[in-house]
Amino acid sequence: DTMIMFLLDCFLCVTLFARVRLSEHYDRVFCWLLLIIAPALCLINTEEAVGNQIRKMTFLMVVLNYALYLMAFLVLYLLTNRVQIAVCLGMSVFTIYALTNSFITEFRGNGIRTADIYAWKTAFNVSGRYSLVFTHQRGYIILVAFAVILLGLRCDYRQKNVKRRIQTAAVTLCYLVLMYSIFWDNEFMTENAVKPYLWELNHGGVLEFAAGIPGLKVEKPISYSSAKAQELKQEGASEDSRLNVHTKLNGKKPDIIVIMNESFSDLRQVGNFDTDTEYLDYFNSLQDNVIRGYTSVPVFGGLTANTEFEFMTGFSNAFFPAGIMPYQNYVKDNTPSLREQLFSQGYYSIFMHPMNSNGWNRKNVYQALKFDEAYYIEDWENPEMLRGAVSDSGDYKDVISRYEKAKKENDNVFLFNVTMQNHGGYVDGSYESTVHITDLEGNYPLTEQYLSLIRESDNAFKELVTYFSQKENPVLICMFGDHQPSVEDEFFNEIQQASEDSDIVKLAKKYQTPYILYSNYEMEGQQIDNLSVNYLQVLLMEAAGLPLNDYQKYLENLYKIYPVINVNGVMDREGKWHSWDEAQNFKEIQDYSIVQYKELFDR
Repeated sequence: DTMIMFLLDCFLCVTLFARVRLSEHYDRVFCWLLLIIAPALCLINTEEAVGNQIRKMTFLMVVLNYALYLMAFLVLYLLTNRVQIAVCLGMSVFTIYALTNSFITEFRGNGIRTADIYAWKTAFNVSGRYSLVFTHQRGYIILVAFAVILLGLRCDYRQKNVKRRIQTAAVTLCYLVLMYSIFWDNEFMTENAVKPYLWELNHGGVLEFAAGIPGLKVEKPISYSSAKAQELKQEGASEDSRLNVHTKLNGKKPDIIVIMNESFSDLRQVGNFDTDTEYLDYFNSLQDNVIRGYTSVPVFGGLTANTEFEFMTGFSNAFFPAGIMPYQNYVKDNTPSLREQLFSQGYYSIFMHPMNSNGWNRKNVYQALKFDEAYYIEDWENPEMLRGAVSDSGDYKDVISRYEKAKKENDNVFLFNVTMQNHGGYVDGSYESTVHITDLEGNYPLTEQYLSLIRESDNAFKELVTYFSQKENPVLICMFGDHQPSVEDEFFNEIQQASEDSDIVKLAKKYQTPYILYSNYEMEGQQIDNLSVNYLQVLLMEAAGLPLNDYQKYLENLYKIYPVINVNGVMDREGKWHSWDEAQNFKEIQDYSIVQYKELFDR
């Protein structure tokens, strides 16, 4: 194919100045056909460069990608009134884009994202460490582009009639309005899975980029000013309202192990049911030196990284446009995080996740957050697998190994581990469920497989706690679930049908997962039933006996007023739940949005 394309390019070069004159009608048809075909070739080139096969993309994704390429070519034609310029310039620009996108995909696992606009300086700084190799595929793409450009140079057609130029401009502008309405229509984007955060889907490079544009910037809160935000933060931080975690560390700093466990939850929080085997025996048995309860998370059944973001930053997704993934859009080099706070206390930081580094843009995120080490599935050697994913037991063995290695050279270690064992779906026929539901009318094999996996997680957590309980140096372990699982809807309907809870409370319970803080040093036990995950790092810092920064102090005092602030609503200090439509009018919530905006976007 490459040789044929090379020979075609040679032929077009030789015949470039020996043109066959066409009638004006056929010349116009040729030029318009080339203007229509060129965007399709750009789409094919871009996807082939990163190994994506067009035939495996959904029809809608192909159409939307093509529509974006065509829009660029039409705008070029509108501005220049020359098909020649539109084709040659458009093909050149998109070929450079295709090559750059493939290069970026090669060294970091995903292509150019909208959020890269924030990180262009970092990208420029690290680009010198990599070399762009012109592979056979990249060479073929260049030859295809060169052929189209040579054909484009033959296009002399331009619209001379002023009336038709106006008509062409009107059609192009209508097309632009249509594209704008599509990409700013959140309902359409969500219903058709066009949102860029669905990283398991092959959206196509240019669509992935364009779909992130609407959420690139969050609107400033009403009455926002940097000075006002600073004043609100300082005012909140100055109030003396602590979570009152009592420990006996005697000035020592504990090592901190945080486990965000994939789909870890206790479904009995949603509604009662019985099983023939208990699935959280060990987790529920822990009493000494333990703080526990339920944390409200921003997602259900997926979108793990939104919970991850809230824990790491203390920011709430409630103030972002619907469907936004902060890890894709908002995390950049100066984004504040728990790692930054622990670094100021002398902690060495490690991130671990036994899954691909391109998932949820994590590789870029944890580089931006400046973790000292980061490990992904490609860094695991012969991991213990369960249902095609690294088991919690095998994962924790690696946690211990990497912790011990880091501990040899560092006084204090902070390790953040995101597990994978319990990821949906729960339809693996080779895995035999060990937990069965005994008192419900329906048959729920997905739920039973899920509960069986949670039992495995419980056993693995026992191994982890047992190991660190024997360490002489102080260690604090925090584990929480990222979201509840996506199992049978009928299961949730059945266990909730007898509940007298209001609709908002029923919804809230589906967005709650268990959390636990266990220490191998003396710590007063507490049951804190409800707090949203944006507060969890504050509780962690208190349990570790470490000082809070001003933003964490602000959150600590806000917690006393609204223990839960979530995308679905808030819970006040009396335990009453309020919908988000109602809650966003509360003064403290509006103040929080102002403080958060400054901390995240106006530093």
